[in-house]
Amino acid sequence: MVLDFEKMPATPMEHFKGGEGTLGLRKFDDPAMGAVVRLTMPAGTTIGMHTHVGNCEVVYVLAGSGVCYYDDTVYPVKAGSILYCPEHHAHSICNTGEEVMELLGVLPKSCQ
Repeated sequence: MVLDFEKMPATPMEHFKGGEGTLGLRKFDDPAMGAVVRLTMPAGTTIGMHTHVGNCEVVYVLAGSGVCYYDDTVYPVKAGSILYCPEHHAHSICNTGEEVMELLGVLPKSCQ
């Protein structure tokens, strides 16, 4: 299977996971496999702190820079960074840079 996010329209998402601002979301979701998402985060936007239950998440930063809050730790992130949030852990991402931040997230149905 090949996913072409360039051909998918971005859905505006206000206050994503309780965060600030409006993000662009492109999403492939399959109940049997999980989800793959591409997020476009303008400068100053955030993904709110949330805990993964029933899945985990791997996020690859495609462009831009910011910070990732993971449980009680803050990590600087930039293009090329990979974030991993196991099940039952919490994370948030903030675009603290001046450029658009692009993220690719993979949320498999099972983290086993």
